[in-house]
Amino acid sequence: MNLFATVASPTGLALGVVVGIVPLVLSAYYRQWRAGLLGALACIMAGFGCGLIGGLPMMVVACAVVISYAYVNRQDPFTSRAALSEVSFEETRREAFMRWMANLGTNVRAGLNALMRNKSGFIGFCGIMFFVIVTVFGPLFIEYEGRARLDRRQPGARSLLAGPSSEHPLGLDWQGRDVLSHMVYGGQRLILTSLAAGLFATILAVVLGSAAALLGRYVDSLITTIANFILTIPSFPLLLVIASIIKFDDSFALALLFAALNWPVLMRAVRAQVLSLRERDYVEAAIALDLGLWHIISREVFPNMISYIAVNYIFTVRVAMYSIVGLVFLGLVPLVEPDWGVMIFMGRQQGVLANPLAAGMLLSPVVAIALFQLSLVLFTRSLEEVFNPRLRSGL
Repeated sequence: MNLFATVASPTGLALGVVVGIVPLVLSAYYRQWRAGLLGALACIMAGFGCGLIGGLPMMVVACAVVISYAYVNRQDPFTSRAALSEVSFEETRREAFMRWMANLGTNVRAGLNALMRNKSGFIGFCGIMFFVIVTVFGPLFIEYEGRARLDRRQPGARSLLAGPSSEHPLGLDWQGRDVLSHMVYGGQRLILTSLAAGLFATILAVVLGSAAALLGRYVDSLITTIANFILTIPSFPLLLVIASIIKFDDSFALALLFAALNWPVLMRAVRAQVLSLRERDYVEAAIALDLGLWHIISREVFPNMISYIAVNYIFTVRVAMYSIVGLVFLGLVPLVEPDWGVMIFMGRQQGVLANPLAAGMLLSPVVAIALFQLSLVLFTRSLEEVFNPRLRSGL
């Protein structure tokens, strides 16, 4: 079994239990049982659903939250209440690591509290988690029906299509297969491809935009010229042309293509933000000290733009999902079942648009995509408060 799977598996459950022991032991040491139990539960669910790629990051976050409840910086006279003459400002690697973990845990707790305060953002978060839970844990309870079920044809019926019933809540498709099983299994490929496409486009835009603003001169001119050239070409028609020429059998390649065509808009916005930030004293000091481009971008510039970048990432994911569904609907990418877009395409191909019995087959993926998009939009309402310390503290 693949440890990096994104479907719940026994191997993932075992891995989740193993990584969940770490925050539990840490909570016993610090006597923070509530945080440890919640962290262990989160590790088990993350490992169970996403394997190693979900269990390890959740273990780090859970341990950081536990440490944040008990950590006291003994080198800080304001927290240790020691005399200034008794404070040593030199710290070991262990002390630096503990301080970093405590800061991470404090930020996670503050972000969760901010998310809970914003009602619309919390509703969006719950909507996103609903789709994640359904696509990851749904296969444990619902078996996928990939083959035609001719035995389900009703006497006197002209097709295998059937409306909702107690046995099949969303009805049957044109091959007599359960629509609910295709809904449970069909969202993961589309969601993961959209998330990857948005991530690649955002990373490319942030790196190129920051480099153009900080390096300037020929680098700025070259990157800006390339971005302006791509912006002059409508992205979706160009995507259609490329998809009709090249067959994308891999979702990773499709995500990279989308990123290559959709980074210029965010790049220009990031470039403008960095040009403004580079006039700040701390950025000028980092440039004067020659700390390096990567240090300036990751430590000085990026933390001040993270909320803006996160919101733009969400909207990039939305555009990517619509673009991928559009390509599938037009039949320009390989039709791999199960997939929400393929369900819409097959419904159009089979001519069931006017058939009331096919309402479940067509409306289910459309409504699911719309609700997922709505959840993303609502979730952005709370991102500014989550990433902005001043808004979290009510200043």
